[in-house]
Amino acid sequence: MIVVQASENRLRRAVLRAAHPEEDVVMDPRLVADALEKGFPRLVVRDAVRDWPVIPDDVRVLEVGPAVLERWEADRKAVELPPTRLDHLTDRIASSIERSATDRTWVDTALAELSRAAGRRLPPALRSFGRRVMEFPSHYTTLRPLADTCSTSRGALKALFRRRDLSTPSTYLRWFRLMAVGRVLADREVTVAETASRLGFTSDGNLCRMMWGVCEMTPTELRSLRGWNRLLITFAWSHLSPDHLEAWSTLDDLFEQRSA
Repeated sequence: MIVVQASENRLRRAVLRAAHPEEDVVMDPRLVADALEKGFPRLVVRDAVRDWPVIPDDVRVLEVGPAVLERWEADRKAVELPPTRLDHLTDRIASSIERSATDRTWVDTALAELSRAAGRRLPPALRSFGRRVMEFPSHYTTLRPLADTCSTSRGALKALFRRRDLSTPSTYLRWFRLMAVGRVLADREVTVAETASRLGFTSDGNLCRMMWGVCEMTPTELRSLRGWNRLLITFAWSHLSPDHLEAWSTLDDLFEQRSA
């Protein structure tokens, strides 16, 4: 997930075009604060023009202020056949994103471990689904935001899964939310109540009930490496069989990049 704190419309469009198609680009002011406080963005792009919410210390920041934009525009005009301003800005942003966000995030690691548990590379649609939920679990608490990502309705989304003999999208949503729970609980100083609040659960009791209903584990069990591995293996065995992954591969770019 990339969070955009910028007022300049062309810059916002360039980031959206330059981002990886599997990730969200959050630029809605109503969501930016929550994405920074409760989500797991890999990068913040900002223009430094106005006061924005505080950025966590562990999140990389790409500053694209007026001076940078002016320098890039001068470089564009210096070319014999200048590209459009948006194309040039997109190229510069893409290069800067690549240089500024080279570190592997916990979501990248989690998806790789889940792939190993399944014994196959996860299809792009499944990786995109999982990345969105794990990077911003307090936003993706129901199917509505995912359906919006696909520009479809919840009913149509459910039908797509049903026609492919897949478990419901809500089932996958719950599993990926539990992977985010495991990530937060790995810090033993974080309480279950704090975890529930950060990840969008109505209470710690609600979190515990969902966890037990999905994988028959307690928060204490999930805190350990053994519990984490059990979560991955159970998820893979129950919902990521070769047939399941083949069905997911037919969804192609269903969850392609959208701005939130």
